[in-house]
Formats: sequence, structure tokens, C-alpha cells
Amino acid sequence: EKSMASKRRRDEEEPQVGIEQRLVNLIVRVGDKHIANIASHLRGLSAALIDDLAGHRQLIIDTVFDCVRALQPKAPVYGALVGLLNARDPRFGTDVAHKAQRELQNALDDHAPLSIRGLCRFVVELMNARVVTPSYALDVLESFAAVRLEPDVLPARALWFLTLVADAIVLGGSEFSLREATRLDELLGAIRLFQETSISSNTPTLLLPYGSETKPDHLTEHFETLWQLVSDFWQDGSWRSPLLLSPSRAFADELAEKPVALDSISVPLHTLGCTYPSLRRLRLFNDSAGSKQRSATDAESKVGPLPLGERILLEEYVWMLVNSFSESHKDCAKQLMALREAYNIDGVATFIEVIMSMLLLLPAPRNALTYYACLLLDLSKVFPSAPHLLETAVNKLFSLLPYLDAELTSRFADWLALHVSHFSFNFAPFGASWAQLLSLPADANGDSNEMVPATATLIPPAADSAYRRFTRQVLDKCMRLSYHERVVRELPAPLVPLMPPLPKGATAWAQVQAEDTEPGSLAAKSATLLNRLRSKTEPRDVLEWLDSHSIGKEPFEVQLLVIHTLLDAGSKSISHLEKLLDKFDWLLNHITSDAAGRVSVASAVASYWATSSQMVSLVMSKMLMHGFVDGAAVIGWLCSSDGRPRLAMSSSWEVVYLIIDKALASQRAASEELRIAEQRYAERGRDAMDDDDDDMASVSEQRVAAKREELARERRDKKALFANIYVGVCTVLSEHARTHAGGWRPNTDEWSRLCVGHVRAVGRRYLPELSLSGIEMVIEGSDVEPVVQEAIFEGLRSLHAWQV
Repeated sequence: EKSMASKRRRDEEEPQVGIEQRLVNLIVRVGDKHIANIASHLRGLSAALIDDLAGHRQLIIDTVFDCVRALQPKAPVYGALVGLLNARDPRFGTDVAHKAQRELQNALDDHAPLSIRGLCRFVVELMNARVVTPSYALDVLESFAAVRLEPDVLPARALWFLTLVADAIVLGGSEFSLREATRLDELLGAIRLFQETSISSNTPTLLLPYGSETKPDHLTEHFETLWQLVSDFWQDGSWRSPLLLSPSRAFADELAEKPVALDSISVPLHTLGCTYPSLRRLRLFNDSAGSKQRSATDAESKVGPLPLGERILLEEYVWMLVNSFSESHKDCAKQLMALREAYNIDGVATFIEVIMSMLLLLPAPRNALTYYACLLLDLSKVFPSAPHLLETAVNKLFSLLPYLDAELTSRFADWLALHVSHFSFNFAPFGASWAQLLSLPADANGDSNEMVPATATLIPPAADSAYRRFTRQVLDKCMRLSYHERVVRELPAPLVPLMPPLPKGATAWAQVQAEDTEPGSLAAKSATLLNRLRSKTEPRDVLEWLDSHSIGKEPFEVQLLVIHTLLDAGSKSISHLEKLLDKFDWLLNHITSDAAGRVSVASAVASYWATSSQMVSLVMSKMLMHGFVDGAAVIGWLCSSDGRPRLAMSSSWEVVYLIIDKALASQRAASEELRIAEQRYAERGRDAMDDDDDDMASVSEQRVAAKREELARERRDKKALFANIYVGVCTVLSEHARTHAGGWRPNTDEWSRLCVGHVRAVGRRYLPELSLSGIEMVIEGSDVEPVVQEAIFEGLRSLHAWQV
């Protein structure tokens, strides 16, 4: 009775929806399903909307443009809808056409790349629907194509605009070939000449997942892929595909014959900060991968490998939707499911391949890793074939680990740990396939092909080091998400030996020796120090005791003593450690009064938490926040004899990135403060009327000068930080290179490969902030081997010329 009484009637459960929301829902959802009936749906929707134009014209227009930006695969649907409404109300078509021109120009001026593409597609579809002239649409595309002729144009910029052109021509090629055939042929001929003679395919190696070892079957570039599709359509003249919507063709007799003539748009020049997003497609499956994983639920879908043209179009649709719905992975998953249902295709393999390509994009993914991870989890729950396909993709990437970019290896590990954490840390799908590579001997080389599974195409020297390092890294990431016993509980036998030890701090005197019980031993000193701190001895007395009794034979023993004592006392929890750092800041400031002391403190932190990379990163970040260590100290520690092995560990570079981000945030804050001070000074100058105002203006001028000096100081600190990183790491690599009598290369050993990869990744991530020429001048004045300098800076110079 209680449950029945608590129920509400159906009319109470469903809130009333106003007319405005109903209109929005109708426009947004048109074409989501049953694309075979899209013409009748559009005709019915246009008939329903025509009566609402008088009262809701602006709402309808705004909703259409929202859909054009967010639902870019449905641009043909909205172009046809506007065409049908334009046939009944020409003023509506005129309003949409002029707004499309304004919005496209605004997007270009603001450099909003995703909006530019959506609006460009919409303009072409308006042309297909006879709302704007073919001449105007071609003017837009020719303006984009002309970017390639700009003086010293960046290749990334030229290719991105040509990608827009190729995408638009796929949509409008049929109409262009009928109404502007000569101009279309001239445009396509110019693009083909560029494609054949330019550096369009010479992507910098720092943007390739496997560097110089990336093969054509590993990855395809965005422009090259779309140009192949355009070339095929151009050659056969059909401009048709089952995945290419063309609803306007069904209304050829109903559309207006007086399209709107518009003025051409202008493309602004490149400015610092402009980015040019692209889809570099990782090829993770064989052609039959999707069909092999077909399940019973896919029985009514088109199965087997898609024809190349359909595959390219589907990849583009997925890329557009994943970018558009980045605020909600659930909404994006729904859109992908609707896409699969609408076209009745088994596109799960394509979904996964595109999402993995976006997750592993260089220099950085457009969205947070957790977005792509959650989206892949959603697909795994919805599509029965998805888990098996993901297993195939993971094993393919695992087999190529010795060539995978160092930063991508870390990103891959982060994602995989997060993914398996949602499946009870189940590594069983990978145990058998990984075991073959994990068991390779340390001296494995290219002649060991019989030991390699079929998915691996390349085997380098000391390959097992890469596989073992990665496995340890993934398991370490899993421990960050859970705890040791939980992760190891169901771990496959081949992976158990690679499980990191329990995260437990260890003092330098943890292994008690006979001499450690003597009064002058570190253990005895630590006990005395701890007793003095707990008994609330005056800080002055503690420092005097420390200075007079804690100097031993080893240099910087006092830093080791204090840090290990405090870390051990605060090892119960991070909050406990935080309280100790706050309470005894006077003690820590005393031992970090000089640069050498701060380096020693960083080293002591790492030695105490030697078994836990997470705790090293976490405690180091706390030390940085309190000012007990700085960037120079962390770099000094990493480049010391004790810290050098950690240069190959991604966890160490997490701290470096934290330091750099902090420095850049300080510079941005100083820049903003200067902008505000200058603005107030300018406003006060305009309003100055008397002597008091003159005095205030003088104060404002001094404030501006102080802010300028502060900004200059932040910039100097940033430059010094980058210089310290590169000089330190290059010096370490040079010393290592001199030990190789037969000559050193970046891939001579796994440590060198990862160390070089990580320091390159720093430059790649912060390239606009770097002064490459200045850093190289500093390097040339240091004791750095030319081969090391070239290994690190050649790729960065190429990347700078490509996109900055």
C-alpha cells in the first residue's frame, strides 16, 4: 500500500513542455534515426515550422546554428531544412544566409576551429539547398585554399585549411560539378599540385606516435585521407556514398531558384596561439578486425570491413561528435549509438580506433584523458564487441612499445590503468599475449622474430626492457587508484613479478647496523631530534643542537636527517605530513637556506619514498608549494648521480611539468596584473583634471613600472627554468654517451630512449613558450656532445617550423 501510495500519476511524472522547447527538440532530433525516410521527415518538419516563423523566427534560426556547430555530421539535414523553409519564406533563407556569413567570419576572426568547420560545411549545404550561390561557396573554399600561398605559411596551417576545403567539396562536389565545373576543376587541380609537390606528408617525427619508425600502415594523416576520398569522387564523378547524406537532391523541384549572393569572407593571418586540430588516424586493427568480433546482436547490421570511402566518412563523423560533446561522455555515447543505428552499420571498430587516436594525439589531446576513457567505458558497456576490440588495440600498442613515444607511453599507461580499474583490475585478457614479450631475454634483438607474436611488426634491441617498464608503470598507476592487495589479487602469473612493492617509506637507518646504536649514529640523532620536537624545545635550541651535533662525514647529512625524520613521523597520512610541514617550517627553512641544501632535500624525499613514485611526486609537490624546494633543486636532483635513473620515469617528469605549469601561471598572472594597471593608468590619464589627479597619475605610473618589472622577472625565471632543464639533461646524456665506445644514439638503450623522449616532450608541450635559439646558445656553451644536442633539438626545430 505504501509503494502504491507513493506513486505519481503519469501526467504528474511528465512536466509540461513549452512550445519553444518542443520546437528545439524537433529541430535537434530530425534525422537521428531512419535516414532512409529523411526526406519525408524534413518535409513534415518544415511544414510544422513554417507556421511558427512569425512568432519564433529567431529561436528557430539560433537552434539551427547551434545544431550546425554541435551536430556537424547532420549539416546536410539542416541545409535542406533551411532550403525548404526558404522556398516558403524567402526572407527566412536570406536571414540564415547572412547570419552564416557573419558567424563564419566571426569564427575565423576568433580562430574557433571547430566552429569554422561546422559553419563551412553548413555554407556548402546552403548552396546545395539553393539558399546561397555556388559562386559564394566556392569563394569561401578558394579563400581557404589560398592560405597555402601565404608567405612563410606554416605547413600545419596550410594543411588544416585544405582539410576544410576537402571536407566541404565532399559535401558539395555534385552541385559544384554541375554549376561551377571549371572553377571546381581549377581548385582541385591546385590542391593536387600542392599535395604532390609540397611537404604535405612530411609531418614532423615529434608528432608521430612511433617517431621515425612510424609506417604508412601505422597512421594516416587528416588531409591525406580526405584528399584520397575527394580524388576518388572526382575521378568517378559520382560524388555519392551510402554514408553521405544528400537530402537536398530529393527536393530539387521544390527549392527556390534565387539564391542569396553574399560578399566574400577574409581569412586572418596566423597569430601566436592559433592551433590547427587534426585527426591522425592510428591503424590499430586489421581490415577484418570488426567482423571477427561480430556478436549475435549485430546480425542486422552491415558487417565486415567498410569500403574505404565509407570508412573515411564514418571516421570523420565520429571525430566531429567526440569533439562536440566533450562536456558529457554519456551524451557523446548516445550520439555514437544513434549514428550506428541511423546508418545500420557495425562501426564499433571505427569508433574505438578514432577515440584511441584522439586520446593518443600529439602534442596533446584536445580534451581530458578521463573524457576519452569514460567514453570507451560507455562503448564497452553498450556494444558486446567493444571489449574484444579494445583488447586487440591494447595488444597492438603493447607490441610496439619499444617505438611508442615516451609521453604517449605514459598516457597509454594512465588510460589503461583507469580502464581496468572499472573491471576489477582484471588483466587476464592481456596475460597470455603479454607474457611472450615480457619473457624476451635482455639481449633480444631483431633476429628474435620467432619469439614475437603476429601482432608485433618490429623488434628492437633490449625490447623486453620497454615491455617490463610499461607493465610496471601500469601496475603502479593501478596502485594509485586502489591499493596493493586489491591490484595483485587476480593478477595473471606473468605479471606478478613486475608488481611494484608495497608503498612504504624507509629511512636511511631503517636497516639497523651495529654502529647505528651508537650515540653519534643517524638513528640516534633522529631519535634525539624527534624527542626535542615533540617536547616543544625552543626552535633556537633545536637549530643550535642541529648545527653542532648533526654534521657527519657525509655532505648534507643534516638534510637527510631532518627530512627522513619528518617524513617518517608524518607517514601515516598526507594530512599528518602537511601539519608537520606547517608546524616545523622554521626547521625546513633552516636546512634549505642555500641551493645545495634544497637539492639535498629533494634527494632525501626521493630516497625515503624509493618504493613509491606516487609519494615522491606528492611529497615533492608539497615541498614546492611550501617553498622548501624549487625548480632548480628538482632539476639538480634529477641530474645528480642518484636521480639520473629517474629521468626515464614518467613520474619524475610529472613533477617537472608541475614546476613549469606553476612558472607559466605566475607569468600569466603578472601579465594580467600589468594589463589592469596599464588600463587604470590610461583611464586616469584621460580623467586627470587637477594637481591631486597628477599625484595619483604618478602613483599609477609607478605601479605600472613595478608590474612591468615583475613580469620581466617572471619571464627571466621561466627562461632560466627551461635552460636548467635542457642543460642538465643534455649534460647527463653527454656523460652517458661518452661511455659508449661504439657511438651513441637516442635508441642505443632504453634509458636513453626514454630520457630523450621525455625531454623532447617538454619542448613539444611548451613549444610556444620556448626560445629554442636561446636555449641552444646556452647548450653550445656547455659541455654537451653534438650528437646529443642534435638528437634533442633537431625534432623541436622541425616542429617549431611546422606549427609555431
